Amino acid sequence: MNYWLDIRLKIRDFFRKHKKKLAIIIIIWSVIIAINYFLKNVEHTNEIPITTYEPHNPVMDEGDRVPEAYKQPINVLIDSYVNYCNNKEYEKAYDLISNEYKTKFLNNIEDFKEYVNVKFSTKKLYNIQNYSNIDNTYVYRVRFLEDILASGTTNGYDYDEEKIVVKLEGDALKLALDGYIREEEVGIQAEDNYFKMKIVKKEIFYDKVKYIVELKNKTSNYIVLQDGTELSEIQLQLTNEKRDLVTRHDSNIVILPNQTKEITLNFGEFIEEEDNDIAIKLNAIRILPKFSGDINKAKQEKEKAIKLYSLTINLLPEN
Repeated sequence: MNYWLDIRLKIRDFFRKHKKKLAIIIIIWSVIIAINYFLKNVEHTNEIPITTYEPHNPVMDEGDRVPEAYKQPINVLIDSYVNYCNNKEYEKAYDLISNEYKTKFLNNIEDFKEYVNVKFSTKKLYNIQNYSNIDNTYVYRVRFLEDILASGTTNGYDYDEEKIVVKLEGDALKLALDGYIREEEVGIQAEDNYFKMKIVKKEIFYDKVKYIVELKNKTSNYIVLQDGTELSEIQLQLTNEKRDLVTRHDSNIVILPNQTKEITLNFGEFIEEEDNDIAIKLNAIRILPKFSGDINKAKQEKEKAIKLYSLTINLLPEN
């Protein structure tokens, strides 16, 4: 009897001495239970995130969408191309590329093999996003990602991307690489006492335009169109603005005495833009008796120029 009484007294004495600490512990424990209960209910009531990824809706112009009938065939085309390249089935992948692109840039299977071996040195995963659609031509951004399971690397977030263009060739959808869209014949000529210039054709890509030009020097002097010593030496005149030639600053365009040569003039221009190509402007033509290519001598050579002038070649058809 005395034993149980002694225990009760000790317990009561313990609670009297530590009642504040016990109250704090009970409050903390109650808060923890309440938080856990709240989080469990939140987890059950959260909605599943809804993705907005629409691979066939154009990023640049939502008004011109890929036809419904083409969506699945385009999926199959790009998927087959990537898988063939991953597995080094060169001929099968090569057959999916348009004849126009192959003729211009990959006119034999060996060139294509080199491209695949570099681009797909390890197996790649990919995703696609439609970018722009004009005149039944469908431009897709394709991002190639490292397949970390296949490559054994840990840089799974690294990627490179390419614009791939899909359009009908005959009755089949084919693809072109590097954003290539089409080629247009131009055939415009300009000539003066010093040289003759013929703009042969225009190659249109998603984000650039290239003019293929033949130049003929009619003199025994050097004709310098660009040497990096002047600003905006060659420009493309658009409806609303001018674009400088896309090239290295130190890249020379020089026609040697009595020489005929072909050059490519590369300008940045997106196919969605409404500006028309109006003219090519040669803003700093130099007819020089001597040309060394040494930028330190450019000023002295220019002082001895036979003629310094500019020339504008109209690209619009004459009425």
